[in-house]
Amino acid sequence: MTDSGEKKGTELADSSARSRIKEDLETNLLVEAGAGSGKTTELIERMVALVSEGEALVNEIAAVTFTRKAATELRDRFQGRLECLTRDEGSDSKEIVRERLVSALDDIDQVFIGTIHSFCARLLREHPLEVGLDPTFEQIPADERVRFESDFWDRYLERLVREADPILNELSNVNLNPSHIRDLFREVVKHPDVVFPHDTVETISVAEMADLRHKLEDIVETGWELIDEKEPKMGWDSLQKIIRNLHYTHEVAGWDEPSTLLDALSKLCSPTEINIVQNRWRDPGLAVEFRDRVREFADKNELAKRGAEFQNAHRYQLAMRIAIRGAQEFADYRRRIGRLDYQDLLGLSAELLRRSADARHQLGDKYRRILVDEFQDTDPLQTEILFLLASEPGVGGEAAEGDWRRDDPRPGALFLVGDPKQSIYRFRRADINLYSFVKDRFADFGSVLTLTMNFRSRPPITDFVNELFGKGSLFPGEGSEEQASFQPLNTWVSDSSAADGVYWYEIGHQPRNNRKLIAEEDAARLATWINSRLTAGERVPGDFMILTRDTKQLSVYAHALEEWGLPVQVTGAGVSAEKELQELQVLLECMIDPGNPIKVVAVLVGLFFGIDYEQMLQHQEDGGHFDVMEVHSIGHPMVIEALNKLNSWWRATATSPADIFISGVISELGILPYAAAGELGALRAGTLVYALEIVQATTLAGDASLPGVLRALRSAFAVTRVEAPLEPGRSGVIRLMNLHQAKGLEADVVVLADPAGARSRKPKLHVRRDEDGPASGYLKVMRGSRTLATAPDWDDNEETEKRFQEAEEVRLLYVAVTRAKSELLVARYPHNEQSPWLKLDPLLTKLDPEGQLMTADEPEPRAELSLKKEVIERDRKATTDRLSRSAKPSFEYRSVTRIVEKDEVISEESVATRPDEDDPVEISRGFSWGSVVHGALAAAAVDPPPELLRTICRDLLREYQRPLDDLGEPIELTELLQAVEAVRASELWTRAQEADKMMVEVPFAVQHKGIQAVGDSEGSKSRKKPASRSLTARQIDIFSTTEDPKMGNEPSVEEEETLLRVIEGVVDLAFREDGGWVIADYKTDLGTDPDFSSRIKTYRKQVDLYADAWARLTGDPVKERILFFTAQDRMESW
Repeated sequence: MTDSGEKKGTELADSSARSRIKEDLETNLLVEAGAGSGKTTELIERMVALVSEGEALVNEIAAVTFTRKAATELRDRFQGRLECLTRDEGSDSKEIVRERLVSALDDIDQVFIGTIHSFCARLLREHPLEVGLDPTFEQIPADERVRFESDFWDRYLERLVREADPILNELSNVNLNPSHIRDLFREVVKHPDVVFPHDTVETISVAEMADLRHKLEDIVETGWELIDEKEPKMGWDSLQKIIRNLHYTHEVAGWDEPSTLLDALSKLCSPTEINIVQNRWRDPGLAVEFRDRVREFADKNELAKRGAEFQNAHRYQLAMRIAIRGAQEFADYRRRIGRLDYQDLLGLSAELLRRSADARHQLGDKYRRILVDEFQDTDPLQTEILFLLASEPGVGGEAAEGDWRRDDPRPGALFLVGDPKQSIYRFRRADINLYSFVKDRFADFGSVLTLTMNFRSRPPITDFVNELFGKGSLFPGEGSEEQASFQPLNTWVSDSSAADGVYWYEIGHQPRNNRKLIAEEDAARLATWINSRLTAGERVPGDFMILTRDTKQLSVYAHALEEWGLPVQVTGAGVSAEKELQELQVLLECMIDPGNPIKVVAVLVGLFFGIDYEQMLQHQEDGGHFDVMEVHSIGHPMVIEALNKLNSWWRATATSPADIFISGVISELGILPYAAAGELGALRAGTLVYALEIVQATTLAGDASLPGVLRALRSAFAVTRVEAPLEPGRSGVIRLMNLHQAKGLEADVVVLADPAGARSRKPKLHVRRDEDGPASGYLKVMRGSRTLATAPDWDDNEETEKRFQEAEEVRLLYVAVTRAKSELLVARYPHNEQSPWLKLDPLLTKLDPEGQLMTADEPEPRAELSLKKEVIERDRKATTDRLSRSAKPSFEYRSVTRIVEKDEVISEESVATRPDEDDPVEISRGFSWGSVVHGALAAAAVDPPPELLRTICRDLLREYQRPLDDLGEPIELTELLQAVEAVRASELWTRAQEADKMMVEVPFAVQHKGIQAVGDSEGSKSRKKPASRSLTARQIDIFSTTEDPKMGNEPSVEEEETLLRVIEGVVDLAFREDGGWVIADYKTDLGTDPDFSSRIKTYRKQVDLYADAWARLTGDPVKERILFFTAQDRMESW
């Protein structure tokens, strides 16, 4: 192999391209960045250059990424780069550059960095009416999309039946069921920008029909004579099944109608090759001759071929009519109710920019610079949106419809980064041919740059890549319609001394080449090898990434790694708490329909109760029954106990919302620890937590019913394989995933596992995109493995699509190999030509294998958990002692109001709390009135506008449930506003406003070790304060005049025990003037009761305590203390 490494200190091979990215800001650039070339770094450098050079403000930049995770990383790195440059800019730099960078940091939240779908949602939010969209539209959640689409299809078919639509009879005549078209409908919905031709074809004449019927009847009669009446021991072969079916339809239904005759013909002329098993026929020799006759009739008889083609085209035309009509009605329905899926966001955004020149001009001015990452996997609609937004509309306003294929973007408006060699998402509408078209367009209005430096992989990896994909001709020298050209990688050699190289190992032959057995053997070897390297200290778990071509065997590898106790994170396996979730759904069904004995029995025999059928039979014979709505006392004891538990749960559903009920059941049954203790426990437990989050989200959205929650759960887990580990993104673990999940990732050691491989699926769709006109789509209608209908000229389209699929397989292989930083290890199975890594063999076999290390050992058995009774009792006692110690008070909590009222002796420093709640007048109007007044005065301190202050006061009165009039308005609103205005007009308020510093409603806590504990029940209470207790709750305790009923149950404090003593309070108003602080306390007493004069003395003591506490906390003197009586509009000071 050649040495592609470049030493540090030398100029980069692509340095000129990297310089242009940062400097050529007025040119539209398409950057083809090879694997590990630092494309994200270059994109960030472009964004920073736009800002620092004054070419754009951050709010004029839109950076579009492929995933939300990539968007988050890009935003963090962009901000970090700005911060770094801001710090590095010295005094000798241009001040204007620094100002721009600082301004960009200040406005960092205004830059758009996100996925194309979130970007389109933002465009539509700004111009919804131009496309007839409700401005309050919402996106359909991913976990709801499949159910939403399926529900509409069911309603659509129901309406067709209800209205007796003629198309249903036409479908029936060609032996098509509407349910067979569901997948076809989904494909049409998925491609709203594609036209699906479904023209009618020339019919067969009556005379030709008669000729066909005669020939077909002769074939069926001949075949029928060669078939035994009794089914062979090994079953009927494929041709026998066809002949028996045709004989039955001929005898029972007849072939009088053209539709039934052509349907029979299509079965015999099926594209599937016809084979026989000779020993299952009466005469093997005649059976072979009959098979050849049928093949000749199906392949060479022009009339038969024309008849089969007509039937196929007619079926396809009917199927497409109902699918396209349904898809259009579904799109209209989504737009009408304002619920959009991802394709709606793209389609409507493209429509907005295409048809509204005004909107296009406004949005183009707003987003002047558009940068796109991973452009090779861009949806065609995304490409149209980007080009329309980056170019100027023509003249004519609404009438000037844009054509993105011909419009040239503004200078420097577009910066696209991608690698066509990594385009692997054709199944998600990515089109390599479209990428090539855009690349050619950039040659006209911009430039195409290439980044070839690889900063990820060591030289052995890049040498392997260059020789395999370049010299090995897996990539062509020049790009083609379906494949990208290859650019060699140049390695940036680091100083790392870690092991590097490319290796392979071979799996021994397994019976019948069984794929699962091969995977199990491979997984065992890998787990042994990884464990040995970890034990030797050569690697850490986070260094390893194991890739498979598809997801089918991922769980096998996960289990093998777990058996060795190796930390693993699986992506794509769908290893979730399927059993626990299924049982939970069965339980919910039982709670919804508690009188259904079938559902009750399903719960009883399931995971949660484990009742066996013998016990249930005994229960029935003893006179018991299975009704959850009753309390049971007759029957088998275990069944009675289970039924009564179900009864208690059913009763709980009547009083608890679904989220509370389900959380309680999961907690009571211990489902989470059960799942966590099983295989891949973290993933299983995490999936259950995810299910609980779905339940809570559904409840918060307004549906707290069990049926609603059950629908949400089924919808979420029906969409795809759900994986929700307890610790998402956990580092330091072995990463195990299928190849498509590895895009953009890297690892020191990459293993290409599961060599038995995955068979490529036959195409069901081909989309042809020409430079002019809309895209054309061609589909195959399937029912399971049986082809029901195909588009005209499907064979040619299928072959074209196969070429695109084969080309993408090469790109997938390129992605797999280039994930490795230091070591690449490839599994081989010589007896399987379907291995996804087969194309690596010509070069792998020239290398030394790693076989001597790849043996499968048995992991050490896990230690059993076995505890003796004495150990359990010792641990129980230790736990009890710890709980007892924790239950003792850790500090003393005292009501200062009681201290003041009883004239208790306080040491030199004293603190107090506000005693408003003890005032008789306050009690007469309720504690809430004092709270309202204090809240209103606190709000007034910030000088809000009159209407805002009125609103705040109204809300306070309602919050504290003060009296309302017939119209729902607070009766005391005017009185409250007058009280506030009286205070604001006072001398006190004026002084506070003019002071150096003013503070309102200031909570404080003071530690005081010198207060003597009081042991009587009327004195202070000692209690252990929970750390999580809110300030509001503590204040209520402080200000309350009644004993806390909970205090009597808490442990008392012995007199000789020394505790930390804490006193808390809230200062109503404090302001600082020359000479010290002024402390004021509001009182709402009317002053008309006979005890008022005696209370003033108590109030003064309390304010004195406030002042003493304030002096302790601030270190400044308190020069004046004030009592302000809001109801009397007077104050006392001392």
